[in-house]
Amino acid sequence: MMRKMNQAELNRWIGSQIYKERIGRKLSQEALSEAAGVSRNFLSMLENGNKAAKIDTYYRIACALDISLCTLFYGDENNEITAEILFLLSDCTPKESHALLEILRTAKIQFALFQE
Repeated sequence: MMRKMNQAELNRWIGSQIYKERIGRKLSQEALSEAAGVSRNFLSMLENGNKAAKIDTYYRIACALDISLCTLFYGDENNEITAEILFLLSDCTPKESHALLEILRTAKIQFALFQE
């Protein structure tokens, strides 16, 4: 789990994620800003952690980068899987959640045994 961040740290973290994803895709700020519908100057401020954006702006940037918001915010594709699992559990009763946790634990043990 990520540690708690203040607003400035959060802005820098998300900005660095945008920058990393943009550079990894060999996109210029101009190309990404155009694809996401934001100004190049605003994108630069986001990447430098000097500004925060609304969630819909982050969503447009993530779409332009062809990544999920989860990857943009957390920087790891495994978090997409975690987010999906949490979503699936979100409407479960506590009893259902505990039962599914036990199923997952058992499946993990069996998978490990199968891999040996």
